[in-house]
Amino acid sequence: MVADVAKSVSCRHCNGRVICEELQINDYVAVRNLRTANRIHIKKKGHVLAAVWCEDLLVEGRLRGDAIALGHAHITKKALLEGSLRARSVALEEGATVSAVMRIGPEHIPEHEARQAPTPTEVLDQMETDARTP
Repeated sequence: MVADVAKSVSCRHCNGRVICEELQINDYVAVRNLRTANRIHIKKKGHVLAAVWCEDLLVEGRLRGDAIALGHAHITKKALLEGSLRARSVALEEGATVSAVMRIGPEHIPEHEARQAPTPTEVLDQMETDARTP
């Protein structure tokens, strides 16, 4: 639970900074990682050279790097995407330039992968349940 006006919070697990606001990029940005718990919008003049992690992704400009969208990714007709893309769903407009490995669907996003692997406690609980069942 985070206040609507919060721009960032500390992760309760790792104490790392989590950006909560929507990022709108209209310039050249070259960083190692660009992460937000909200939406990333790369505008027409925007050029991002980074690994991107967000809830929803809208690319109108250029994105060079690996992108993970936990929700929806939308690549517009004049956009350029190079690298890889993992998203729950994707919309590609005709005319978009895409040179990327794409894995689309809920089973390809990290949250889903983390839920699929049972924890050691879950394995032990299941073993106990199986042992009690006649």
